[in-house]
Amino acid sequence: MIKLIREGSTKYPWLLKFIMLVIAVTFIIGMGWFGYETSQQPNVVAVVGSYQVELDEFRKAYNRIQAFYRNQSEQETPGRKELKQTVMNSLVEQKLWLVAADDLNLEVHPDELRDTIMKREEFQKNGLFDSGTYHRLLRLQRISPAKFEEGLTKDLRMQKVRFLVQDVATLNPVEEEELKELAARQTAGLEDEQEIETIKTRIRLQLLIQKKERALEAFQRALRASSAVEIRQEFL
Repeated sequence: MIKLIREGSTKYPWLLKFIMLVIAVTFIIGMGWFGYETSQQPNVVAVVGSYQVELDEFRKAYNRIQAFYRNQSEQETPGRKELKQTVMNSLVEQKLWLVAADDLNLEVHPDELRDTIMKREEFQKNGLFDSGTYHRLLRLQRISPAKFEEGLTKDLRMQKVRFLVQDVATLNPVEEEELKELAARQTAGLEDEQEIETIKTRIRLQLLIQKKERALEAFQRALRASSAVEIRQEFL
């Protein structure tokens, strides 16, 4: 076979090119595009839309949650597989919020990022932002300012999406009636108007918080269902 190919390539140079093309196409179809891409990205444990969960990111998150349970002696530590699944779900959810931020064109202005950093108490000295403290703390955590600010920008973008979703959650007429009934039961016999109003405000806040949480959960389920998510199960 090799001899025939050699002789053919001399007499008919286009023949060798055709054979190599057929072999290449067969290899790609047999292996699949995803398998090819994954083999080229051994450090990627999941792909969520245009975002990736890196192996190092996964390991750091797993180590953090392990350390958390070690420090909570009264809590039973989940099994290794369950813990890994929890970490993977959390990281995938974070990427999904970034996908939503992209879809909604939510960005963070440099001034907004700067103000957020300057307001963080751990970077302040005598109540004011201190550049030396900022850089020293980041060095202790072995993270560069650029990397820290990149991560903080992502956090702020995810936060903006959550705020938008929660803002649309308001009490409907049925829930307003429920609020009145709860308030009437809890304020029965009270005469202090200020105390009655305080109880009504607390009940309204509780109902709103519950509805906002349900809105976030529903939005995230819809986001997960509509987004392309690939997870490398060998890491679980």
